[in-house]
Amino acid sequence: MIPMASRKTSLQPGHTKLPEKVPVFALPNVILFPSVELPFYIFEPRYRQMLKDCASRDKFLAISLLKQGWESKKEPVPSHEIVGVGYVRAVFDNPDGTSHILLRGVGRAEIIRYVQLEPYRIAKIRELPDRIEDGRELSRLCEKLRRLLMQKMRLLSENPSRRMRFPKELRNPIALSHIASFLAQASPYLKQDLLETTNCNCRMRHLIGLYQEEIRPPGTQN
Repeated sequence: MIPMASRKTSLQPGHTKLPEKVPVFALPNVILFPSVELPFYIFEPRYRQMLKDCASRDKFLAISLLKQGWESKKEPVPSHEIVGVGYVRAVFDNPDGTSHILLRGVGRAEIIRYVQLEPYRIAKIRELPDRIEDGRELSRLCEKLRRLLMQKMRLLSENPSRRMRFPKELRNPIALSHIASFLAQASPYLKQDLLETTNCNCRMRHLIGLYQEEIRPPGTQN
């Protein structure tokens, strides 16, 4: 049984205290969710400097989605204020000065203000933890979303009859909802909405609807 909202702190998956300021990597079509790992290729000089500075400090980095219509805007291009914050787990330097990095999402935050825009952005942030509306409902939603995610994995698998096991991390409803958000077939702006939803019950309900449509599109038979 998932505990009620009064004990929500125990549900925060592997909670990491976020710094007050982080470099911000503003990108199109990319959302960093907590509990998700993403690879990035760092090649622009300003972001190579950002990575160098980040590696010498606390190794935290935020990913901010560029707002719609960004193609016609001048620098600094506007991006969303709600960001995923990650920890640089690995850096692979290339001979040409570029790098490949692995970034693990560890939290979500709101940009309060930018303290630097050049050569790269640095923002003062406020952490946005998840909130549990109803623990009993969340337990039911969690089981339903797990089943839908399993269905999706079977549909995508080359061997759908093979027994599948979820990693232990997905036993945590908050981690499950963030990973399911990342895996959903949805536009980056819809995924941004999911990132901005701090009510875990609400996010779960939205995800269940998305996965039901994805697995059983309207007009098809069950």
